[in-house]
Amino acid sequence: MSESIGNGLEEQIESFKIEHCGLKIVFIDTLQMVRSDTDSSYGSDYKELSVLKALADKLEIAIIVVHHTRKCKDSDPFNMISGSTGLSGCVDGSMVLIETKRGSRNAKLYCVGRDIENAEINLQFDSDLKKWVVTDEPTAPKSKDNIFLAALYVYIKKKIDFSGTASELIEKLKSVSDETFYPNRVTRDLVRNGYTLRKYGIDFEYKRTRNCRLIILHYDRERDSSDSKNTSEVTVNRLTLKV
Repeated sequence: MSESIGNGLEEQIESFKIEHCGLKIVFIDTLQMVRSDTDSSYGSDYKELSVLKALADKLEIAIIVVHHTRKCKDSDPFNMISGSTGLSGCVDGSMVLIETKRGSRNAKLYCVGRDIENAEINLQFDSDLKKWVVTDEPTAPKSKDNIFLAALYVYIKKKIDFSGTASELIEKLKSVSDETFYPNRVTRDLVRNGYTLRKYGIDFEYKRTRNCRLIILHYDRERDSSDSKNTSEVTVNRLTLKV
């Protein structure tokens, strides 16, 4: 049984991390089960989530907190999150799942965050798989994104692996493209274009260390479903039109 925030929960998670050093993500379902304060004011909400946010940063893991929405509808889905705005104000990102019609098994997932672009993803519940699946393709990335992804693909297809900071990755991409890329956009662009990366056989991992934020990339030719996989010499300009 989990303890509550400020009364042993953090220590439980830290101990589990020590026992399982490969731990990357912790799910808390639901927030109400681990709250130590019944007060739902802005200050209280922000304070409790700040504890979890600090713990996630300290342990270099992600903590996903499942929470309820209000029954009343709102034009802004994030206003439907139960509690005050202190909850969404503290976290790095929020996702709200709203069923189109009760019992329809069709829903939309609304996403916002500090490191991702706002997104709305259509989902359908698969009764056989017992999970929500994406029913529409992500919108095509902008031309600037195409150039970045093309340069990344050309580079990683040759090198197979990369581990370094955003600035170091940009330096490497200069070997395949004259385009100017910016460190503060790299992580966001990688996260936003996750679907495309997987299509091109590229695994992406973001890791925080004490000294820097690392981007870890790996190319797997077997999972590359693009037309360029069997092309020995692929250029950024040619690939940009396909991404």
